Amino acid sequence: MSRKKKPYDPAAAARHRQERAESQAEIARLRAQPSTAVNVDKRTGRLTGAWRLNCFNTLLTAGAREREAIDWLEETVRTANGENVEERRPDHVRSSGAGAPGQNITDAMVAASRDLEIVGQSMRPDQWRMILALLQPDADLMTRWRAVVERYTAESDPRAQASRVRETCAHLAWVWDRMPTLRREFQERRAQAA
Repeated sequence: MSRKKKPYDPAAAARHRQERAESQAEIARLRAQPSTAVNVDKRTGRLTGAWRLNCFNTLLTAGAREREAIDWLEETVRTANGENVEERRPDHVRSSGAGAPGQNITDAMVAASRDLEIVGQSMRPDQWRMILALLQPDADLMTRWRAVVERYTAESDPRAQASRVRETCAHLAWVWDRMPTLRREFQERRAQAA
């Protein structure tokens, strides 16, 4: 029994060569970035995953409550800053340029800002400043996070720096778990003050 061969298609072969070249270029680009890990399929040579090595990924267990709290805080900061709104999308076109200042502020941005205020009030000031500094672009990279922790906590021992980050993340997870209660208490305090 003989196997039938597929007919040779020059256009498909050229397309596959182009895809392989683009894949190799992307792999090279990602490997050139600092603190980036790249996973490549050994059999096909295709890129299967890439991720940034940062202090949170290294110090916290994947799927742990602390790691989820950091992801939530990072998303909340991005929402409060307006990085997740439609105007930031490259395909979004505004119908007019006229309008009052602040018209681009959404309810989600206001709610995220309120959540950040609640979290900031629920944490120690040095912890809050450190965690916000670590969430800045590239501050949490493996080569830079220790300097950030030392700047905000004055801790120079590397083992103690790691424990400071873990402790802050554990406190953040505790605050995140209590957010419904903290939001309600915040609103009650605001209502009493008014």
